[in-house]
Amino acid sequence: MKRILAVAAVSLTFTSCSLLNIGSEPEPTKVVELDTLHVEEPSPRQPYKAAETRVADLIHTKLDVKFDWEKQYLYGKAWLDFTPYFYDMESFKIDAKGFDVNEVSLVSGSDRNPVDYNYDGSQIEVYLDSAYTRNDTFKLFIEYTAKPNELELEGSSAISDAKGLYFINPLGEDPNKPKQIWTQGEPESSSCWFPTIDSPNEKSTQEISITVQEKYKTLSNGKLQFSTVNGDGTRTDVWAQEKRHAPYLFMMAVGEFAVVEDSWRDSMLVDYYVEPEYEEHAQAIFGDTPEMIEFYSELFDYPYPWAKYSQVVVRDYVSGAMENTSAVIFGEFAQKTKRELIDDSPEDVIAHELIHHWFGDLVTCESWANLPLNESFATYGEYLWREHKYGRASADMHLHQDLQGYLREFNSGKHVDLIRFNHDKPGDMFDGHSYAKGGRVLHMLRKHLGDEAFFAGLSHYLKENKYEPVEIHQLRLAMEEVSGRDLNWFFNQWFLDEGHPQLTVQYDYIDSTGVQKVKVTQDQDATEFPIYKLPVQVGFFMPNGALIVHTIEIDSLEQTFSFDFRSEPEWINFDLEKMLLAEIDEQKPVEDWVAQYNESSLFYAKLTALNEIQKHLRKNDEAAKTAIAALEDPISGIQEKALSMLKVMPAEYDTIVVGKLKKLAKDDEDSEVRSTAINLLPKYADEEVVPLLENALEDSSYYVLVSTLDALYKIDPAKGLEKAENLEDAESGEVLMTVAGIYLEEGVKKDDYFLSLDKKIKGFSRISYMSLLSNYAAEIGSDQFRDKTLKILDKEANADQQWFVLYYAVDGMVRIRDAYETELETINEKYGEEESMEQEDTDRVKAIETKLADIESKFEVLREKIEHPRVQMLLN
Repeated sequence: MKRILAVAAVSLTFTSCSLLNIGSEPEPTKVVELDTLHVEEPSPRQPYKAAETRVADLIHTKLDVKFDWEKQYLYGKAWLDFTPYFYDMESFKIDAKGFDVNEVSLVSGSDRNPVDYNYDGSQIEVYLDSAYTRNDTFKLFIEYTAKPNELELEGSSAISDAKGLYFINPLGEDPNKPKQIWTQGEPESSSCWFPTIDSPNEKSTQEISITVQEKYKTLSNGKLQFSTVNGDGTRTDVWAQEKRHAPYLFMMAVGEFAVVEDSWRDSMLVDYYVEPEYEEHAQAIFGDTPEMIEFYSELFDYPYPWAKYSQVVVRDYVSGAMENTSAVIFGEFAQKTKRELIDDSPEDVIAHELIHHWFGDLVTCESWANLPLNESFATYGEYLWREHKYGRASADMHLHQDLQGYLREFNSGKHVDLIRFNHDKPGDMFDGHSYAKGGRVLHMLRKHLGDEAFFAGLSHYLKENKYEPVEIHQLRLAMEEVSGRDLNWFFNQWFLDEGHPQLTVQYDYIDSTGVQKVKVTQDQDATEFPIYKLPVQVGFFMPNGALIVHTIEIDSLEQTFSFDFRSEPEWINFDLEKMLLAEIDEQKPVEDWVAQYNESSLFYAKLTALNEIQKHLRKNDEAAKTAIAALEDPISGIQEKALSMLKVMPAEYDTIVVGKLKKLAKDDEDSEVRSTAINLLPKYADEEVVPLLENALEDSSYYVLVSTLDALYKIDPAKGLEKAENLEDAESGEVLMTVAGIYLEEGVKKDDYFLSLDKKIKGFSRISYMSLLSNYAAEIGSDQFRDKTLKILDKEANADQQWFVLYYAVDGMVRIRDAYETELETINEKYGEEESMEQEDTDRVKAIETKLADIESKFEVLREKIEHPRVQMLLN
């Protein structure tokens, strides 16, 4: 599962010490200073969440399903093969949420023998005809009706709903949205559409027969075995998954998809399901998939383990994407034209879901407490693909973004272990810790062990645990067996404890003795967080140009390391590889930070240098010149950082800066850099800028086009408005909304244009559209236009979709209501208490009151329908 959110243990061995001028220097002397620890009683924690007890082992699941689009029901038949896990068994429970259960029987040959059962709306307790031993197997038949829309289940931050089965535009009332059916099983929602043991430590093979109208295509796990045309306008597709996987990975998708076929190693089917208008773009969206499969297969020394690989894009998805075995679902964000892909490719998400087919699908966390065994690997898989395809700088930029996501969550007060046996609900595990922090921890483990041992360890882990559930200790044991190292210390502090180190690093060179001291303090609260063991490299850059590298091990609250040198180092680089998951206050003068920027090739080394240099821009000429030079850095993320620093650049450098900005706006290879440079040009506008911007309107990047139109409008509103009118037929929703924003700012009457966007703006961009539309209606629109706007917003508010979409729809309706109420107050203020109104105002008051009553009637319906507290606050 993807979504919508550091590095520390370093390998302490070098394979090319002579090149680093190591060896001639003596080992450091370590001085350990002890502090007193004050231990307080820990705060109470949630009860321990054990893995699901294995009572019955589900061997095979066979389903036969058909749909009632109008009622939004699934009519299902299930044949479930079981064996007792260990103990003899006379009864057991099957998860089945919100069903009408019509029959529960034991199957014997062609006969079905009903058994007693008790159903509480969540689980079916089945009473068998006799005691079964672990040497027995039995087949259970269940006929049922699933009613997902009648369920009241809470989603999570990563998965906004939990009803398992979704009918999209089921009655075809929205002409701009296709009719679709799709499922979302993680974490425990598969049991909303078929009976199962809905736990990640259960695995079975499967077969699903899906009956649909002939016009629809279907997709499920495994291979399509055959299709049968039924003669009544329907067709039954039979899909089979022959290797065991967890029930939360079972999936279906139904819709009028275009299917584009590809392959891996010329034999395995790889295909892409998209809406027909995106068929010509499917290869551009997903075309790297075969290369990704090959890359991960070789990297883990474990060939892709499933029968095929399909990817499907659906509407109104409740998450980002989902790694259903061999059949990944993506939200609408992945569906883009070739031109849109220039700026915004779903490549990271594609990589994330693919690597799950090893880490999550092949080897699965045995409980949601162990979710990082799925999600941390998938997040780090994004890094591995970028590193392979685009180089380390691109991968490091991505890893840094993940780190910032984790730190935001940590600084908001969420301090939890990576492996959490005390979580409240499974959905709580889908957070910045399981994803971003976990990915960074794996990066540290890789750097500590070295690439060869790390990837050999992962291969061993996969081979030893294939098609089985696992917990964190199995990963540790696999890594220990391969590397020969005890790794309890690493796993205890990073996976089984909370927080991260906060370090202060200070340097002091003693001229009289030739000793360089490096003092490291762990500043995190030792009563809440561990005192970390941190192997780390320190680089000493010497006056003769030599780099001397020492590895130190930090394991106390305060330590001073001493190094004998013949001369004082020019500057020192703590954590040379920039891989610690830590907040580090490295105290050194600005000259050293300038040297670090100039002499480093790593993204994070340059970024941390610029962060410190920024503090000195107004008082240090060398700092300012370094920031300006960074505008032309080969790493785009460093260019972006340098561009952000221009906000505090002294005015004396404006002439140099504007020249650099113009060059970046015209010539930089990265569209985001070009876009950011253009955003800054209005501050430095001269006679060359407007012609430059007019030329930039021809850029292939929509990011650049949006920035250019906005910048042009800021410099020359008349010209900006003129260019906006020429872009009313653009194919980019972002461009269309930028045009709308200019019209709104200028107060231009463009009713038809604003209404036409209803058919053009899709996905999450509709949130921005609803805001623009309602503002235009409230500020400029006539009553007739407001009526049309309210119709659009009311339709969105009544649709079955994520709460925040409903929020913005209702918020837009509230804006229009407020506009009417403000107008009503203005009219009433014209007259004293005893003055009678003019007829025109009397008529207007009546008209407004009618409009307000109509809006209130819409709100009454929505108050009954929408339960989310944020939306309810708006409605009340």
